[in-house]
Amino acid sequence: MQRGVQRWIVDISEWNPSPSEFTSAVSVLPQHEHSSITRYLKMEDRKRAFVSRLLQYAVVHEVLGIPFYKIMIRRTVEGKPYLVLEPEGSICEGNRERIGVQFGCPGVLSS
Repeated sequence: MQRGVQRWIVDISEWNPSPSEFTSAVSVLPQHEHSSITRYLKMEDRKRAFVSRLLQYAVVHEVLGIPFYKIMIRRTVEGKPYLVLEPEGSICEGNRERIGVQFGCPGVLSS
């Protein structure tokens, strides 16, 4: 695998959490991410939104070694995620794609 590039696929087809289990899972993400997950009415859409956000944090942690609690991912006005690094500002852009019930989140770093 190339340095700075990761591609993870998560199959959520077998994951059927109860409402309380799902709420508990969402609580691991920063509070500002919750509404972007819970705004969906269908649980399948909520699961995809959750896994998308979780993968973004996991990739940043894995590639850059930033502790989970220090990761600051924000969104552009178009909704694209970017990583805020102190003090340099943002250097990481991400994108996500859905393939059936599998979810991919390629992480690409730029300086």
